[in-house]
Amino acid sequence: MYKTIIIDDDQLARRVLARIVSQSYNDFEIIGEADSVEKGVELIEEVNPDLVFLDIELPDGTGFDLIDRLQEVNFRLIFTTSYSDYAITAFKYSAFDYILKPVLPENVKSAIDRIREIPPLQSKQEIFALRNQIGKPYDPVNPIIALPEMNGFAIIKVKDILRCEGERNYTRVFYKDGTSVLISRTLLEFVQLLMPHGFCRIHRSHLVNLDCVVRYIKTDGGLVETIDRSMLKVSPKYKDELLDRLLQNRL
Repeated sequence: MYKTIIIDDDQLARRVLARIVSQSYNDFEIIGEADSVEKGVELIEEVNPDLVFLDIELPDGTGFDLIDRLQEVNFRLIFTTSYSDYAITAFKYSAFDYILKPVLPENVKSAIDRIREIPPLQSKQEIFALRNQIGKPYDPVNPIIALPEMNGFAIIKVKDILRCEGERNYTRVFYKDGTSVLISRTLLEFVQLLMPHGFCRIHRSHLVNLDCVVRYIKTDGGLVETIDRSMLKVSPKYKDELLDRLLQNRL
C-alpha cells in the first residue's frame, strides 16, 4: 500500500486528484492533504508518505522551498503545476513526473503507472537541478535529456540517440555506441520530446534520428536502414513525411 498525500492550495484540484487516485487504484491510499509549505512539511514528517503530489506554487513559498526544509526525501514525488511552456519543457526533459493542471484522469494514471512499474526515489540534488531549469528556455543547439533509471537518472545528449522503439508502455532507446536501455515511458512521449530535434516517427513502434538514416528502400512497403545496419519498416501513415524530411536534410 502506497501512503499518499496531496500538497496543493487549490481545494478543487486536491479533491479531483484524490477522487481519481481512490477510484482507480486500490494500493494507493490518500492519508492526508495540506495547502501550504508549512503544513506540508508537518504532514510529511508526521505520516512518512510513500508518494507525494506536490504543487509548485503555494501561498507561503514553492514546492522547492518545502523540499529544502526536509532532512531527506524518502518518498516518490509527482509535481502538479500550471506553469508556462518553458517550465513544462524542463519537466519533460527531466526524470520527474508531473501533472499539468487542470487535473485530468489520464495524466494522473500515466504518472502513477510509471511509479508502480519503476518507482524511482529522487534526491534533493535532482530536485534542485530541476528547479534551476524552471523558467529557462531549453537549449536547442545541444539538448540533453534525463532518462529515469532504477537508481536515479542518466543525462544523455540527444544527438547520441540513434533510434527509439516502443514496447507497450516502455521504450527501448538505442544509442550510437551500440548500447540500449529500456525506459518506462511511452514512445509517444519520446516523439513529443525528440521530433523538434531531428527525429522522425516512421512507424507506430519506431522513432529514428534522421542524421542516422543511411538508406531508404522502396521494397516491402518501405524500409529505413540506419547506421547500425538496422532495417526498420516504414508505415504508410508516416511515409510521406519521412521522405519529405529526408530530402530536405540532403538538400
